[in-house]
Amino acid sequence: MKNSKNIRTEAETLAKYLSGEMDETEAAAYLQQAADSGENYIKLEKMKKQWSAIEGYNEPQKPDTTKAWNKLYARLQTDNLIPGRVILRKNRQLPALLRVAAVVIIMLAVGTVIYLNKDTKPTAEMVQLSTGDENNTLIKTLNDGSVIYLAQNSLFSFPNEFETKSRNVGLKGEAFFDIAPNPDKPFIIETDEAFIQVLGTAFNVKTKNGSAFELSVDRGKVKVSLKNNPGQIETVMAGEKISNIKNSLVKSKQTSVNSWYRQRMHFKDESLQNIISVLNRNFNTTFVVAEKETGNRKLTVTFDNETVETMTELICVTLNLKYQTINGSVVLSEISETTRQ
Repeated sequence: MKNSKNIRTEAETLAKYLSGEMDETEAAAYLQQAADSGENYIKLEKMKKQWSAIEGYNEPQKPDTTKAWNKLYARLQTDNLIPGRVILRKNRQLPALLRVAAVVIIMLAVGTVIYLNKDTKPTAEMVQLSTGDENNTLIKTLNDGSVIYLAQNSLFSFPNEFETKSRNVGLKGEAFFDIAPNPDKPFIIETDEAFIQVLGTAFNVKTKNGSAFELSVDRGKVKVSLKNNPGQIETVMAGEKISNIKNSLVKSKQTSVNSWYRQRMHFKDESLQNIISVLNRNFNTTFVVAEKETGNRKLTVTFDNETVETMTELICVTLNLKYQTINGSVVLSEISETTRQ
């Protein structure tokens, strides 16, 4: 394994070659040495092409190397990646030796960043939920506790785990959002027409092929901004709705509450705990589970205006559970081996 001194020496030699600081004899010897190692030669040729491309700009398009260097140097100095201080006179091109130093420092800085981030988790991949023509409401509880009710012919995109500073999701179609509050991590929804930012609230969003947008708020408040007209930013309060009319946001009073999302509720491979939490939130039910393990069991089920008794029976039959009513609550629990016998 090469130590840091050898790596630095190789980087300095490469920079000297690329910047034209070698005489013909040195350059020929260096090329021969690189050719002896196929991998090194490929890397050398690749960097040579990149270097030539930068040097080959026509004068009107030539980058401001002094500005670029000053910016890079300030960043590296702030991060304590280089010792000492280099002062450049205004409007002077980089001298040859400084170009060599620039290449070396860039290579060392890139290496440092790669090392420091080698164990960093990659950006979370988005998961997609979609619905077809069936008149079902697909319900999904996210890992932050927010509940999404997805209407038919709709597409919802979300990560399995949210980033540290915000909760970003995407929507095409219609959905009702019941967002878990978190003042330090705003919930941001992107549609074809707008960005919607919330902290903790419940509201309905309807979009249609990028040509229509409507949002109504049940509780809390929501900030909406149009993609094609960023100056159009409105805050929508509970009891209000907002529409995109000719690329302009128009607010009005919400005359009625649309509870479509409570009709024919479909859960797909959802945990029992998440299911009964949604049922308790939307209906006059008080389901509880006796054991945490029971709540973690997965279930696919559809409730279509069912009574509490029918929902209880469906859950128990599907997961082979038993229930009893204690102090007004329906307690779901595992069937013991003794009971099975």
